[in-house]
Amino acid sequence: MFRRPQDHEPDPETSQLGRILSPLRIYTWGPVAMSYLGVPIVIRLPMVVVQDKDFEKATRKLEDSGFIPSSPNRNPAPEIMAGLPDPQAVLRQINEDYERVGRSCKTFNCPSHLLESFQQILLIPSSFASLPDFSSTTTELNATKQSAALATAQYDTFGNILYPHQQTLLESLIRAAIVEETNAGFTSRAASMKSWVSMMVGYLGIEKDILDDCLDEQVATWYSTVHTLVEYMRASMGHSTAAYRNALGLGKNYLLT
Repeated sequence: MFRRPQDHEPDPETSQLGRILSPLRIYTWGPVAMSYLGVPIVIRLPMVVVQDKDFEKATRKLEDSGFIPSSPNRNPAPEIMAGLPDPQAVLRQINEDYERVGRSCKTFNCPSHLLESFQQILLIPSSFASLPDFSSTTTELNATKQSAALATAQYDTFGNILYPHQQTLLESLIRAAIVEETNAGFTSRAASMKSWVSMMVGYLGIEKDILDDCLDEQVATWYSTVHTLVEYMRASMGHSTAAYRNALGLGKNYLLT
C-alpha cells in the first residue's frame, strides 16, 4: 500500500474557500482531509465544515460569492452504472441513504471562476461531522490561548483553515458513522465512512492502539473491529493493491463521495 507524502500547506481550492469564508474558521473533512494526510483518494465532492452557529453565516458568504444552492450529484461512475441491472433503483437507494445529509448539510454549485477543479462543494455543520467543538471561543480569528492550544493539538492550522490530525479525523469519522448506523442503519454513507477509515489504516499504517485512550468505548470498539478486518485483508491479499481495495469495497466510486 503506497501513500502520498503528507501535505504541508492547504490545497488551492481549500485556500480559496478559506478566503471566501474568512474570518470564519473552516475545517476540512472526508477525502480532502484524508488526501492532506497522504491517502491517495479521489476527491469528487470537497467537504468543508464550519461551527454550527456559523453555518447560516457561511451559507450567506458562499451565496454572496456566487455559489448556488443545489442538489448533490451522487451518480456512480458510468462504467458502474452500465453494469447495473436497474440503475435507477440504485440511484433511488443511494439518495435515500443520504437523506440525513440532505437535512443537515448544504450542497452548492461552484461558480465557473472559482474552484475550477470541482462542480460542487458540501457545507457541513461541525456537530454533523462530529468534530471537536471550539465554538464558544473560536468562531472568529481572535481565539483565546486555551482554545488555540486545543486546536493546535488536534489540527494543522493555516490562518482560518484547519486540517485535522490523524486521530482527530479518525474519531470524527467513526463517531459520524456510528450516529449514521444508529439512525439509519448501514447506508451508503455509513459504508463510505467505513471505507475512509479503512483507507486511512491501510495507507497511513495507523496502529491499532491509536484510540486506546479514547473515553468513548463504542468508538474504540468500532475502530478495533475495522482495524482487525484491514489487517486480515492485508495479510490475505499480500501487496495486491487492487484486490485489497476491492475486498474492502474501496474500488466502488460511489463509496468515495
